[in-house]
Amino acid sequence: MKTKRIVKFCGALLAASVAVGSTLVAAPASAVSDTLVLGFSLEPLNLDISGTAGQAIPQVLLNNVYEGLLRIEPDGKIVPGLAKSYSQSKDGLTWTFKLREVKFHDGRSLSSADVVWSFNRVLNPNDLSVLPAQKAEFKSVSSVTAKGPDTVVLALKERSNDLLFSLTQRGGVIFKAGTTNMATEANGTGPYKFKKWNRGNNIMLARNDEYWGPSAKTKNVVFRYILDTTALSNAMLTMQLDVLTAVAEPRLLSTFKKNKKLQVYSGTTNCEVVLSMNNSRAPFNNKFVRQAVRSAIDKDALIKTAVAGYGTKIGSFVPPTDPWYEDLSALFPYDTKKAKQLLAKGGYPNGFDVQLDVPPVFYALDSQEFIAASLKKVGINVTLKPVAWGEWIDRVFLKANYDMSIVCHVERNDMGIYADPNYYFKYNSAEYQNLIKKAGNARDAAAQAGHLKKAARVLAEDSPSDWLWLLGNNQVARKGVTGVPINSVGDAYSVASIAKN
Repeated sequence: MKTKRIVKFCGALLAASVAVGSTLVAAPASAVSDTLVLGFSLEPLNLDISGTAGQAIPQVLLNNVYEGLLRIEPDGKIVPGLAKSYSQSKDGLTWTFKLREVKFHDGRSLSSADVVWSFNRVLNPNDLSVLPAQKAEFKSVSSVTAKGPDTVVLALKERSNDLLFSLTQRGGVIFKAGTTNMATEANGTGPYKFKKWNRGNNIMLARNDEYWGPSAKTKNVVFRYILDTTALSNAMLTMQLDVLTAVAEPRLLSTFKKNKKLQVYSGTTNCEVVLSMNNSRAPFNNKFVRQAVRSAIDKDALIKTAVAGYGTKIGSFVPPTDPWYEDLSALFPYDTKKAKQLLAKGGYPNGFDVQLDVPPVFYALDSQEFIAASLKKVGINVTLKPVAWGEWIDRVFLKANYDMSIVCHVERNDMGIYADPNYYFKYNSAEYQNLIKKAGNARDAAAQAGHLKKAARVLAEDSPSDWLWLLGNNQVARKGVTGVPINSVGDAYSVASIAKN
């Protein structure tokens, strides 16, 4: 089945003008020099960056339209954002931020009152408009107060080594106080203004000529959404995009590299492809069953099958770029005999039936059959169920009404999600939670890394999920396009530095 799909895909490339002519703008992207067209697969459900899960919203809005007190550079360095400077008290429990002179896109000046209002939404346990995951990132914060119009003080309950990074992400976005229409409008402070959303097609941004920082390189940016991976790649090959932000079929990298009009970028990500298991329901409330699933899947063969070898084995929920990384893939190597023994030990000697919910993303679509066939060999009968992205968010992520699923977790420093027993994994380990807490309170980076390394091993041994591989960051751009963000270091896809020459 996979072979037929690949042949069909490659054949479609030869007839690109026919395949995508009805869905894309007729003129090449290069025809308009002041407009940059970026290709993405997943369109946002709405514009509510703090209240709706998924990466699609921060990809377009974070650092482009909305900003936080701090921001993260492409090399991972944290630098001032809306705060022109910041300092920490000796005991580590107080952070003071001095604000820049900045205007929102509607012309109103930023003040400390906006910062306080934005963080009070996150800190208020009764405010359900903010995602629980965003609230969890700021659980160490006890209060946020204004000390004059340009100074904000964050008081902490305990030291937090994760706070500065959290301030660079969606939970740290600063809104104009009193904003209520976040799902349909976006009034930020960033280098671009939200201009228009043609649902089912694109989101358009226009350069903010009154931006406080360096002016964006390109006047207009179009985030073009094409769910079908064949059509998306065709759009790049026919120059209807300036940048393809993720190559859905890594096998096609060689095709793109042969095209003299294109340039290929390969960078790093924090994207762990997770085979999630619902730890709150049988049979996955049994550790031995979860370990059996991990032992039944040949990760090397899976990576070759699903992404043509463009992936990295990890063995736990930590990318190799993190200081606390340890290769734990040998804990549960591919061993069908061992998998059957673990199933019997867990009370399922004859296996069981299970449903695997598959969202419409390439890594899930390209790995589902391999996973189902692998589990079948040890007696686990998998029913593959395609689910739309909206259904996945609602039923799987928010309601945890599922058996198994596949999704890529892209957040940096996100080991804390397994410390939340209400997260959709439904994993509840006091030992793990304690290690995550100790890491957050550690007095230095070395101590933090030590606690997180121990936590990663506890996680790997408990196996609340299986970690299939770490995605690479493969992109394609027209030659003459510069400033493409090579590495994926957070939720944002920052476009202000991209230029068309």
